[in-house]
Amino acid sequence: MAGVFSFLGGLFARQPRESLPPTERVQAILDQIRAESRPCLHLVPGGGGQTRFGGAPEITGDWPRFGGRPMAHLARIDLAEVRAAGGPDWLPAEGRLHVFLDMGARAQDFEPEQPGACVVRWETGEVAPPEPPADLKPRSRIAPFPLTFQPRTSFADERVEIDWRGLTRDEERTLDAAILGFLSPEPAHQIGGYPGNLQGDDMEVQCAVAAAHGGDLRKVGEDDPTPAELEAARDWRLLLQVDSDPGAGFDWIQNGRLYFWIREADARAGDFTRVFGLAQFL
Repeated sequence: MAGVFSFLGGLFARQPRESLPPTERVQAILDQIRAESRPCLHLVPGGGGQTRFGGAPEITGDWPRFGGRPMAHLARIDLAEVRAAGGPDWLPAEGRLHVFLDMGARAQDFEPEQPGACVVRWETGEVAPPEPPADLKPRSRIAPFPLTFQPRTSFADERVEIDWRGLTRDEERTLDAAILGFLSPEPAHQIGGYPGNLQGDDMEVQCAVAAAHGGDLRKVGEDDPTPAELEAARDWRLLLQVDSDPGAGFDWIQNGRLYFWIREADARAGDFTRVFGLAQFL
C-alpha cells in the first residue's frame, strides 16, 4: 500500500530545530497544510462526564466474544458529550458507544486487524451494567479511566506533496520545524480528524480494500487498490484513536496506537457493525 499517499520518511524520528523565517515557498506549503486541516477531539484525563476507558459497559444483549473468549471493554464514549464538545456531526447526537477489543489468548496473539476482533455497540437506553463474564481474563479487565474532551486541529501534512529536494537547506529546516509543530501532544487519544500515523498514511485505503474483499484487513496489500477502492476510501472516518498510555495502562505493541475506522454513511445511520480496527507501532 506504500505510495498511495505521500509519506514523509523519518518524520517522527526528527528532532525540532531552531526555525528560520519562512520564505514564500515554505509559507505556501504551510498554508496548504493548514487549509486542509480538520477539527478533532482529543480525549484527556479527568472531567466529570460519562466518557471513559474501561469500566463496566451498559449494554443490551450478550457480552461480545471472539474466539470463544470474552472481549475487553476498551471505551465508553458518551455521544452527547462528544456533540457538546464540537465533535463530528456524522456521529449520532445521543446515546453512547461501547468499544470492545479482543486482547488475544496471550499477549503475542493480539491482532486487532482480524475480522470480528473489535466490536462497537451503540446503546441509547438506560441499561444496568452486566456482571463481567467469569472467564474474562485479567488482561482484558480494563480499569475505569475518566476522560474529557479537548477540541484540537489535526493536520494532513503527509498528504501534501512536498518537493524536499527543491528546497534550500534553510527552507528545509524551517519547514521541518513547522511540521513537527503540527504533531499532537501525547498520549494522543482522538475522535475524528486525521489520524496520528506512526507508519504509513493509508488506513482509509486499507479499510476500503478490506470492505470490498470480505472484511479481512490482513489480506490488504496483496494487490494494488483499484480506482473504485481509492474513491471509496474517501468515505472512511476515524472513529477513535487510542494511544499507548501508562496512565490508562495501555501499551499497544512497542508503544503503538490503535485506530478504529467507520464509513461516514454507516455512522450517520447508527450502524456500527462494520468498524475496522488497526494497530501501528514505532
